[in-house]
Amino acid sequence: MAYPVDDIKEAFQGFTEIITEVTNLVNQGPSNYPGVYSVIVNIHQGILPVAYSLLTLYFLLDFMDKSMNFSFVRIENVVSTLLKLLFAKLIMAHTLDFLDIIFGLSSFVTSMIGHAGTNISLYHIDFTAMEAAYAKMGWFDKKLYAIKQTPFTWILQGIKLVIMLVVFGRLFQLLIYTAAAPIPIATFVHDQLKEKGRRFLFDYAAVCLQGIIIIIGCIVYAAIIANVNFGFFTGQGENIELWKGMLTALALLMVVVKSNAWARKIMGD
Repeated sequence: MAYPVDDIKEAFQGFTEIITEVTNLVNQGPSNYPGVYSVIVNIHQGILPVAYSLLTLYFLLDFMDKSMNFSFVRIENVVSTLLKLLFAKLIMAHTLDFLDIIFGLSSFVTSMIGHAGTNISLYHIDFTAMEAAYAKMGWFDKKLYAIKQTPFTWILQGIKLVIMLVVFGRLFQLLIYTAAAPIPIATFVHDQLKEKGRRFLFDYAAVCLQGIIIIIGCIVYAAIIANVNFGFFTGQGENIELWKGMLTALALLMVVVKSNAWARKIMGD
């Protein structure tokens, strides 16, 4: 097989294979890195005393505000306030468990989607036209073609690196959210601040949902690229399929880069 054609095939087929890589990385939560996770848990435990102090402060402020507004005239309001304190204390004490449940649900969905889309045989890319055209070319034309296709190969490799960077960035975000979780959780006890705690849980869920969007984007890319009949650089527009493959890869890059914003919109942000 000719070297330039091999490069193009390797670049595009690598994007099909990236589905498996991305699925594995997306399903790797904080606990999949024991060394790092132990550090995150230690930070989490170190923040807990501060969070409990904030929880107490928020409770007192809420209690004083309701007392001044005579909200405790009815016994139901007193019971409701105390139950809210117990609820906030329970969530804070089991924050790691709650976050693991949220991540576990998203990981289950991404595993199902990824398993359905990682069958490489479903995405056979047809390079027949490209191979046949290359075989008929002379030595000079082959060298010229090698120069023409090089930018495509570089751009595709660059896109792949950016995708992996975004996926790793998502993992860092999950780690940081896990470490700092007690602070926003403390706001659950205060009526006017509890929206911040709920927003935090929604944001964490959005980061988990981001992984699902990335996996779906990779599968859609692979399905589209499988229907591209790769042509050749002839100077007469017959290489439009190669450009189509490149634009599809750029579209996948856009999906991955914007996956966080889309996840937040889906979660209602």
